Amino acid sequence: MREICRSLGLTPGAPYSHFESTLHLEDVIAYNGLLSLARSIGIAVDPTLGPSERLLAASHAYREWATRESALFGFVFPTSGGRRESPFTTHVRTAAVAVAVPTTCALRDGWDAGTFSRPGRGPDAFPVEIPGIVVLSPAEARIANALWATVHGTVVLELTIGTHDGWDDRREMFEWMVSTAMSAHLSTGA
Repeated sequence: MREICRSLGLTPGAPYSHFESTLHLEDVIAYNGLLSLARSIGIAVDPTLGPSERLLAASHAYREWATRESALFGFVFPTSGGRRESPFTTHVRTAAVAVAVPTTCALRDGWDAGTFSRPGRGPDAFPVEIPGIVVLSPAEARIANALWATVHGTVVLELTIGTHDGWDDRREMFEWMVSTAMSAHLSTGA
């Protein structure tokens, strides 16, 4: 915090006239970062495309934002230690849901249209809901989480270690990873 203030020509205590604490300031930065990411994904996802194409477009938008805003990405999604809780953390979680909406809606549309075969519902079929937008069964939520983990994990690997052996083109590597995960988790409907 001292370095940031010094680079801006501010005293170290100046931010506290606007924020309750360092945690509050960190949450505001994370919140705005997540909203920026959600906007980038929302702009990239053409709602007239099919579910698979929308998932790929959202995945590429996520990667492009992360590589363009790598410092902010690292702050929003720390690779160690996680985020500490503050009274503003609820707003950060709300912004995180906004990031998931385009992909979750594409998955829901794919299952509803029969583009993707529905996963088994099992005995624990309590819904996971993004209020007013979409409801997923636990099995569907696990698939959504697995796809997000592939996208996010591949981006983190790319930002931290570069491309994997045998890949000269990072975008090609990313496309292959996401397409492979989609093929593994989303069988096509009949």
